[in-house]
Amino acid sequence: MIDEIVKVPPGVELRHAGTREELAACFPVIAALRPFLRSETEWCDRAVVQAEAGYRVLAAWDGDRVLAVAGYRILENLIHGRFLYVDDLVTAEAQRGRRLGAALLQELSAIGRQRDCRRLVLDTAAANTKARRFYKREGLHDVVIGFIKPLGPAI
Repeated sequence: MIDEIVKVPPGVELRHAGTREELAACFPVIAALRPFLRSETEWCDRAVVQAEAGYRVLAAWDGDRVLAVAGYRILENLIHGRFLYVDDLVTAEAQRGRRLGAALLQELSAIGRQRDCRRLVLDTAAANTKARRFYKREGLHDVVIGFIKPLGPAI
């Protein structure tokens, strides 16, 4: 739960993907969450552009194979103050149940504390009941209702 120390499975390391090659290794996992990404190149290009605004990719690695991915950034606004926003959080289908998502959330919480963030914030679809159950189990509170108004073509 919240205060439990999540142990990363043996042989798994949490580290940032900083190079294009490391980002490319994340593509099969991130594409499961973001199926509109048409190619590894598109993913890498988008991640690099977003990095200019502070986007970073933390991944669970088994050697050079990515098992889970978290994309995040540090932001500040009037609602939350300084906060760590989780853009993406996904575990490869075959790796689910190994607590990799929990380990990534715990590491993101530590990064947020180190960067003087008041909160960790993420969004998920209201209909995504599995994710909502997981986030609640990991100590996140379901307190915000978000609204979206499309302004252009869907991605």
